[in-house]
Amino acid sequence: MSVFTQIDERLQQFAAAQHTVLTRDRENHWPGGPGHLGFEERRIDWQQDGCNLAVIIQPDFGKMAVDSSQWHFYALAWQNVATGSGRRVAKRHLVNGRPFSEIKARIEELLIEAGSYLHGLQARDLRP
Repeated sequence: MSVFTQIDERLQQFAAAQHTVLTRDRENHWPGGPGHLGFEERRIDWQQDGCNLAVIIQPDFGKMAVDSSQWHFYALAWQNVATGSGRRVAKRHLVNGRPFSEIKARIEELLIEAGSYLHGLQARDLRP
């Protein structure tokens, strides 16, 4: 059973409010499909005022393996640029390396905070 079972509906509602969809386990991103990855994750991606925005929930990617006992929830904004690093970014970790149960218990608060952070960003807030 998926660790996301109890929060997927709320994630879908948040995605719908952004006029986008919830992506599960990087669907259509990897050859062999999501089962090939060996881990679960959720992403909500959309665009606003020329910026790419995302809310991402994923396990910890260690040097040698995925550690599903530690999870991350973060809000990310980026813009591709033609010069320098090629990308300007702003990122806020709302949960960093904690058990998934913490994300599940705080999902409403985390989505509100991520949405407020991302919607409040302006292009000048993004850094190379």
